[in-house]
This record gives sequence, structure tokens and C-alpha cells, in this order.
Amino acid sequence: MALPEIVPLRERDLPAAAAALSRAFQDDPLQTYVLPDPVERAAQSPGLFAPLLRYGLNFGEVLTTAGSPVGAAVWLGPEAWEVTPERATAAGLDKLPAVLGAAAAERFFSVLAAIDPYHHRDVPPAHWYVMVVGVAPEKQGKGIGRALLRPIIERADTAGQPCYLETAQPANVGLYERLGFRRVVDMVEPQSGLRLWTFRRDPAAPQASTA
Repeated sequence: MALPEIVPLRERDLPAAAAALSRAFQDDPLQTYVLPDPVERAAQSPGLFAPLLRYGLNFGEVLTTAGSPVGAAVWLGPEAWEVTPERATAAGLDKLPAVLGAAAAERFFSVLAAIDPYHHRDVPPAHWYVMVVGVAPEKQGKGIGRALLRPIIERADTAGQPCYLETAQPANVGLYERLGFRRVVDMVEPQSGLRLWTFRRDPAAPQASTA
């Protein structure tokens, strides 16, 4: 089966991409911690992913599938990988307490705060950051996640720049390793009890010429 075409996210497709990411993360450990009730999680998760996608449109690049989005990858480049309060506010992340509820937003931001110092420590500033990537469950296992990541990985390789990402989903560890990422941090965040991984992918060495 041919993979769908990977294209930049259009403004008008942001709600559909947020819905796809919501379905993708319905059983994700972090999302389950943030919103423990599954019915509430399904209803409110699009309100979390919409500002993340907005952040990518404003300050990075968002890749999705052509037609109706079935997944998305938010990439932040070397000039904008650090999530600043000003950028977060511009994307609407400051409104998450009203969208999710104060307690849920606090759980979300507390986990991010626990993992963020490793991002600053373990990769040089000139890198690409995968803020979020996901594929709707009905389309998983078809290579779409890899396809969403590959274009920027190749660009980073060409520029000689590393890539970085984090996950709380054990099922994704193997995928990232097959894409050339190596585990840097494997930790249990004490407040949430979540197991979290960080990954770094160093640029592939240029292919030797056979001429």
C-alpha cells in the first residue's frame, strides 16, 4: 500500500489534525495521566493539541498527510526550538488551564518541566526538535509516522544538525531507534510515576563518493 503524500499543514486543516493527534494519544501514558477519565480525555484532547499545532505553524514546521489529516509532526528548528513564554502565549498554550481544567493543565506542565532540563543539556542549540508526532490508531503500523519524520531528518542530515525528541510511550521506542535516534535519558518522573525517554539523533555521515 502506497504511503499518503506528506505535505505542510494548512491552516484550515488544523482542527482535523488536532483530532487525529487526539485519537493517536488517547492511550498514551502522559495523556492518560493528564486526563485520567477516558471520556473526558477524548473530548478535551483536541483542545490540547490545537495550540501545539498552532505553535508549530507559528514558529516551526508542521507536516501532515495530504487530504484529510490522519497524523501530524510538529518540528521546531534551530532558531525556535526553545518554548518561550511569549511564543507559548502567542500559540494559546497559556489558555490550557481554561481548556483542560487547572488540575489537568498543572499535571501536563509539571511533566514538561521535569523533562525540559535534559533538552537543554543533551543537544546543542543548532538542532531540530520534534515537539509532537502522532498517527491516528486506524492508520498506525503503515509507515506514516516514519514518513512524517523523514523529511526533516533528511534536512537535518544535510545541514549536519542533530534531532531531538521525548516520549512517554514505550511502543515508540523501537520506532525512534530504527530511525537512528539513540536513547539519552530513561527516567521515572517522581511526581507522576511516568517513565520518560529522551532521544537524540546525530546527523548521518555523508555517503562516500564512488566516483
